[in-house]
Amino acid sequence: MVIKKVLPEIDVKAISSVMSEIFKQYVICKCTISNPDREQYQRDVESAVNLLADEEKDLITHKFMVSEYIKDYQVYNFMIDPPISKDTFMKIRASAFYKLAILFQERGILQL
Repeated sequence: MVIKKVLPEIDVKAISSVMSEIFKQYVICKCTISNPDREQYQRDVESAVNLLADEEKDLITHKFMVSEYIKDYQVYNFMIDPPISKDTFMKIRASAFYKLAILFQERGILQL
């Protein structure tokens, strides 16, 4: 049996640093004086994140969409309720990054 592929193959490990940059830019846009382009970028990122599953959205929001630096273990031990293991955290993050890469491409934030 052959299944038609409609989703791109994305190396989630390689996309990790790109996602970090997207969210760094998001936090800066969120903290700066209003500018229509920055506000649109912020809305585009937020709308993409809001389409994720609840556990993915919580993880991304706690880890990447706040202005302070937070370590991974702080997120999976203290911010996610109930706490999750590091491996589960990594799986959820990889799934979220894959979905976000596609969503960001659709919004013109990322080129795959």
